[in-house]
Amino acid sequence: MNRKVLYPLIWASVFVASALGAYIFMRTLMPPAPADPTRDRIQALIDEADQLRKTLDESRRG
Repeated sequence: MNRKVLYPLIWASVFVASALGAYIFMRTLMPPAPADPTRDRIQALIDEADQLRKTLDESRRG
């Protein structure tokens, strides 16, 4: 490869690597999101509805 092609590729890879490193570093510094009881309750209701649907499907087949 000639230098006109090689240098931009090197600098682009350095830029991407540094941006990825900064993103990962910032993610480790940020505290986790607090627990949301409303979201947890909604997820529990969705899981219960899925289980009831599976039970109904099984009872129709059997």
